[in-house]
Order: sequence, then structure tokens, then C-alpha cells
Amino acid sequence: MAERWVPSLSFFLVMVVLHSADASIPAMFILGDSTADVGTNSLLSFSIIRADFPFNGIDFPSSQPTGRFSNGFNTVDFLANLTGFQKSRPPFLSLVNSQSSMNKQFLKGVSFASGGSGLLDTTGQSLNLFELGARKFAIVGVPPIGCCPLSRLADINDHCHKEMNEYARDFQTILSALLQKLSSEYGGMKYSLGNAYEMTMNVIDDPPAFNLKDVKSACCGGGRLNALLPCLQPLATVCSNRDDYLFWDLVHPTQHVSKLEAETLYSGPPRLVSPINFSQLVEDN
Repeated sequence: MAERWVPSLSFFLVMVVLHSADASIPAMFILGDSTADVGTNSLLSFSIIRADFPFNGIDFPSSQPTGRFSNGFNTVDFLANLTGFQKSRPPFLSLVNSQSSMNKQFLKGVSFASGGSGLLDTTGQSLNLFELGARKFAIVGVPPIGCCPLSRLADINDHCHKEMNEYARDFQTILSALLQKLSSEYGGMKYSLGNAYEMTMNVIDDPPAFNLKDVKSACCGGGRLNALLPCLQPLATVCSNRDDYLFWDLVHPTQHVSKLEAETLYSGPPRLVSPINFSQLVEDN
């Protein structure tokens, strides 16, 4: 039987930082890009990278856009639920006008994830996090980004962009080595690394094994592969069978795939999540 492991589709590293607040449910601090954004960019008036418009949120309760780059919930939402929270940690910016709410929420964690953020100095800065008290790091590597609908447009036959995928694969190798080195240097540091490259390729190589029918085109968009136009009314069209698709838009996964991804990261085998999976990281004292 095929393993039901599915991908992260982030262009950049998505990092979830877990720091135990009590013995049952940890605090959760999320750093990442649009695949982890739960509304941050909707609160940034100057940002042009946002998802607070239809068709985003079409499968969310009340069918309203929430700032998530998804037809519904994203992977972080499902990971929060698996960890024990009723819902995702709120965007940090949603708390800045209320000191009491900020103090209360910080005990459980907040989200700093923002669409368009990345690994370069020009897109964001990392906090010397270990010194601030973080000890548990759940990290998702870079998937084969050359296989998203936007990247496939560069090939006349809609094939994956080979060079981009090579970079993603090499990044996973380098990141794994770096984390091993850091964990040996910083006492008390524990981590879990999801191999998004292998997860995604498993799906692309055998879609029926994962109950998917389309792993090339976007559910929401327009033109070739539904990827020449963004998921934006009134220009875009949206598929009705969204659970059959790997991609929601040009680069982001559908809600269905995000849920499967979270389940894989939380309880997957060492081949795909190492040296321990997310659930083992949460439970490890």
C-alpha cells in the first residue's frame, strides 16, 4: 500500500517554534511565509501580497476570505489542532492594540508568518531565538518548487523546472546538516525536520495513491494550467472538485492537501520527518 505522505508547498522555509508552557499543551510561535500566514498580511496596509479577497476562503466556515492563501484552512491551522489548540495562534499584529490580550496570548504563542517573507536579508530577519527561550523547533524544508503551476509555465510541455528542484533538494541536505550541528552545540535544543521535497515528489509521481487527480494545474486561476492569472475575482475561475487538486492557486496547496500534510508532519516516519516527528517533539520533555 502506498504511504499517504503529502507535501509542504512553501517557497521558503516554514518554521514552527514550540516551547513548553505546561505539561499538556505547548506554546506555539510560528514563523513562515504565505503557506503559514493566518491573516498577518491583511493587517499590513502597505502589503500587495495578500489573500483577503475571494475566492480565497471559499471552503472556510462562512465561506469568507481570512487572509489565508487557501480555499480554507492551511497546514498551520491543522498542526495547531493536532497539538491541542482549538485554533491557530493569532497574528501578532492583531494583538498590538490590546496590551492585556497580548500578554495573555503570548503565554500560548502567536504567529509571525507573513506572505512574501523568506530566507534572504531583504525579506526578513531571524531572531537569535534560542537565546529568547525557544528549545523545540519544528521545521519544514523546501519542496520541489519547480513543480508548482507557476514554475511549470516555463516549460512548453508543462514539465517541472529541473534546476529549481535541484536547489530545493540541495537545500534539504544542507539544512539537515546544519540542524544536526546546531543541536550538538546548543544543549537542550530539539528539532524535527520535515522533508517536503520527498513528500511532494511522492504525490506527483503517483497521484491516485493519494486520492488526487490533478497535481499540475491550479484549482483557482486562469489560462494555461489555470496559472497565467491569479486567483482573483472576476478574472479567475475556481474548480468545484477542490479535494482532487494538489494546488489551490499558482503556488499554494488546497485545504485538503494541507490537512494531509499536517498529519504527515505530526506522525510521519523518520524517512519524511526526522530525527523525530512533530508529535514526538511536542511530547518530548
